[in-house]
Amino acid sequence: MKIGEVEVFLNYGQLVVGSGSDPDFDLLVSTPPANDAHHILLTTRAQIAPIRVSVWRGTAPKASRPVFNGEVVLSTGYLALREASDPPFFLWPVTSAGARVGLSVGVDAWDEVTTVTVVVDPDTHSMPDVRSRDDFIASAATITSISQIDRVLTGYSYPVDRLAVAIRIMRDASGEGVSEARIRYGIASVVEWLKWLHPAISARVLVGVEELVRNYLGENFSEQVAADTVIAYIASKLGLSGEEVLMAR
Repeated sequence: MKIGEVEVFLNYGQLVVGSGSDPDFDLLVSTPPANDAHHILLTTRAQIAPIRVSVWRGTAPKASRPVFNGEVVLSTGYLALREASDPPFFLWPVTSAGARVGLSVGVDAWDEVTTVTVVVDPDTHSMPDVRSRDDFIASAATITSISQIDRVLTGYSYPVDRLAVAIRIMRDASGEGVSEARIRYGIASVVEWLKWLHPAISARVLVGVEELVRNYLGENFSEQVAADTVIAYIASKLGLSGEEVLMAR
């Protein structure tokens, strides 16, 4: 279950996950990823763009690069996200003060991380490993509700396949008479996900994408062709090839 998600600019690119108390290790000299009994330290990109951190409990899509899987002690019972010695920018009540909880942390890169997945009390058997294309396609085929579109758009492995599945889900939902508000939610989720495909993608680059995606929802078409068209549209606005856009991931 997804608890929350936050986007934040980090000045120094040091993300601390865990207890709200100060770490036992020296934040300025430790080589990330590092951890003590209460915290995990990660290196992320700094200043040039925000990072995205999603927090889950129990079930979550598997991150492409796991960096921590173990237990931490939460001094106050709250899970905290913060940079170095700055105050937390995210707090969530998890357990009683001083209790030990299972925690897994995954990222999209070994350094210059842009997306972080934090799972409290992870259930390792609840979702299939989607790090292979066959596993992803098999698991995505079972997703039919637009309320579960975030399960498809959490990761960036096989981006064209993910986009095609998301379009299929929205097209089917539209044909079934799902409310306009839910369709807008699906399209907004896709547009937000597209922002993270390449560092050069901005809100300006994505102007027109929402309309392009919506046009496909009322037509009889191949979802794969639709996904390729959307990527090609973005690539043309960046002056890049579709392959160059996708190679960023």
